[in-house]
Amino acid sequence: MSRLTKILLALTIINFVPGMLFVSGIVGVGKFPGLYATFPVGATLYGLFLISRMLEQEVAAYDAEQRTHEEHPTPDNHSESVEPLHGHEHHEPMNA
Repeated sequence: MSRLTKILLALTIINFVPGMLFVSGIVGVGKFPGLYATFPVGATLYGLFLISRMLEQEVAAYDAEQRTHEEHPTPDNHSESVEPLHGHEHHEPMNA
């Protein structure tokens, strides 16, 4: 796991567990009803953690693919100039 993913997981646990205790009534909130917000914040951070975890695997696959392309370049690398399509030639803007 990357550093960001670990941070998101830690923040998820820090917010989600106390939020569950507050919402379930095990721990009384008393005069601080804002503490109820820890539960949805923890759930949101958990979603971000899952997205980060999925993207980590995709980025690793993309990096591996890019390394193979760099090691074995293809003959038609499209580095030569490309002719514009008919009717789509580039025109210089007119000075007013």
